[in-house]
Amino acid sequence: MSRALRFLALLCGIGLVAWLVSRADIAALLGIFRRIGWGFAAILALRGAAVCSDTAAWACLLPPQQRPPFTALLPLRWVGESINTTLPAAQIGGEVVRARLLQQRVCGSAYSAGTVAIDFCLSLLVQIIFTSIGFLLLVRLSAAASLWPTLVCTLLIPLFAVASWELLVRQRLLAAATGWAKRLGQHRVTGALRSVGEALRLVAASRQRLALSLAWHSVSWLVHIGELWLTLWLMGAAIGVAEAAMLESLSLAARSAAFLIPSGWGAQEAALIGLAGLTGLAPETALALGLVKRAREFAVGLPGLVAWALLERRRPGPSA
Repeated sequence: MSRALRFLALLCGIGLVAWLVSRADIAALLGIFRRIGWGFAAILALRGAAVCSDTAAWACLLPPQQRPPFTALLPLRWVGESINTTLPAAQIGGEVVRARLLQQRVCGSAYSAGTVAIDFCLSLLVQIIFTSIGFLLLVRLSAAASLWPTLVCTLLIPLFAVASWELLVRQRLLAAATGWAKRLGQHRVTGALRSVGEALRLVAASRQRLALSLAWHSVSWLVHIGELWLTLWLMGAAIGVAEAAMLESLSLAARSAAFLIPSGWGAQEAALIGLAGLTGLAPETALALGLVKRAREFAVGLPGLVAWALLERRRPGPSA
């Protein structure tokens, strides 16, 4: 996707959010924001807990002899999330940057790319599981909802798991790409692909580490749900845990589906407003929830971009 198209998609998403705000009761929106007050610090604390949990999931994939301290991995994960949520780039741009930063500080580029690729796939697998649960809760809350989305997501769980295993661990796609590069005489590319393949095998060698990483990603999702519930409670619109799980999982699914729009602008807010009626929330409350989530992203992401700039200025060579 070209930069011009990404910028156009971003403008359309921001325009949709602006249109939603213009149709809302501004006084009601401001009143909701005032109720949060210093509670916004608690929201930021939960976001920090989610980043820590995701960092722990990533750390599990590194063998003990090559695993840097948690305090060294945490800034890299924070920077990656900051890039994905605040910059008008593809939603995997942060993964590329944290793989490069890890390579500069810890290990070879192939191994760094391997850990990030598997970590990304495990996080997507957990998201699919929670999306399936979200659709199931939607069916429970709405008599008009269909079971088909739940069945499709449930079917995607084993399909995605098998596809990830075949492509990343058994490396069917990588083997094909290596073969084509060899036929074309691209020896440097062939060597790089073989290095990536070896790194992926090393990362996936321990199923125990994979299971631990999956568990930590699941904890991160539970923290996401807790953050949404706390935000609504601070707004004076407390809902049940099931409703919070449904709103969080399906709004993030909508955001991921709109991956062509940087940071999913508009998609997340529209999904929250569309689902609000099932939980008894007013449209202004749902819109305010979406705006608070955006404010939280910038409150966490902008310092993360500053941290990225500082990390880029200090470029230690990879350690042995």
